[in-house]
Amino acid sequence: MTRSPDPEPRTVPAERPDDRRRHRAAARRALRGAVALACARLRGAGGGKLGFAMAVAISLGYGAMAIVLRLDDGTTALGGLLGSAARWLSWVAAGPIALAAAHDRPAADRAEGIEALAAARGLSRTSLHGARSLAAMLEVARVIAAPLALLSALAALFSGSALLALQHLAFGAALVLFGAVSGVTLGGLAAASGRVAGARGRSLFLALTLVPWALADLAGDPRWSIPGALGAFLSFAERSAGGLAG
Repeated sequence: MTRSPDPEPRTVPAERPDDRRRHRAAARRALRGAVALACARLRGAGGGKLGFAMAVAISLGYGAMAIVLRLDDGTTALGGLLGSAARWLSWVAAGPIALAAAHDRPAADRAEGIEALAAARGLSRTSLHGARSLAAMLEVARVIAAPLALLSALAALFSGSALLALQHLAFGAALVLFGAVSGVTLGGLAAASGRVAGARGRSLFLALTLVPWALADLAGDPRWSIPGALGAFLSFAERSAGGLAG
């Protein structure tokens, strides 16, 4: 009895370039969706709501002060007002959002089924952590940069001269950059603290932010800390804007 020949092994068709592009596009869409969801959840947290409310209050308050100064002095430089608004926003508005991001967001996502939803969309846990970090950076930057951009435009409108308006706009661009740097720094550190320390993420974030600041201040150079470095960046922006803060 003759033995039948073994069937030839089936060849798995190679993945075509179009398939790879579709897979990458689907992964990018899933990641963008995860970032948008993380931003929405952070805005809906207690700290996110408080930070947004404080950003609105600070914007309205400084906007009203700009109007009063314009009516009182006519042509006036409002760089000092913008610098003061930047400092308040970075502490009072961005602070609550950073603390919300430093809370145990992974545990909350697991409890509410977000991780299961992300896994069903093909996102790994590492990608979800990255989405949370990016969302924290975006939300912190948003509550600083957006109000400062609006206040800078208002200051330029009230300048009374083209040169002063250009100086206000240049200072506003530097302040928007300050907001972006603050978002990357504070938001990234807050998200990392929440991931590492879990329920004690807020305490870790505060310790990493405030303790080096106090020690650097005692050493005579607060720039060797996150708040000090951000303050130095803001002071440099004020000096570079043509003496508007003076």
